This record gives sequence, C-alpha cells and structure tokens, in this order.
Amino acid sequence: MCFKTYILKRVLNNKHLEITRSFDLDNLICTATEILKDNEIDLIITDEKNNVVWRNEKSTPQQENA
Repeated sequence: MCFKTYILKRVLNNKHLEITRSFDLDNLICTATEILKDNEIDLIITDEKNNVVWRNEKSTPQQENA
C-alpha cells in the first residue's frame, strides 16, 4: 500500500519553509486552520511532487477589478 505525503509550508518572500508533514490531508488542513487562527500568514499544502493541493485565501493572488 502506498501513502501520499503532504507537506504544510509557510510561504515567505517567495520561499517555502516546511512546517510539518503528514499522510492525512484532512488532519494537515485542520492544523493549518488552527495556525491561521492566531497568525495571519501565507500557508500552502503540497504533495510530494510539490503540487499545491491547498492554500489559504491570503495566499491566493487578489484579482484586479475590471
């Protein structure tokens, strides 16, 4: 049986700093949500191939009004 590894990272000055890893994506999203309650920072969760599978709204670029 093969498990995917997910990595919670903080985005800071276009660099990704690893916070923690988990096989459970839902658990990692809960962890990120708890961190965001007290801190207004950019967080993403990637898979082992560095594909973004989750990001908080602050990380999402704002769209300009047309």
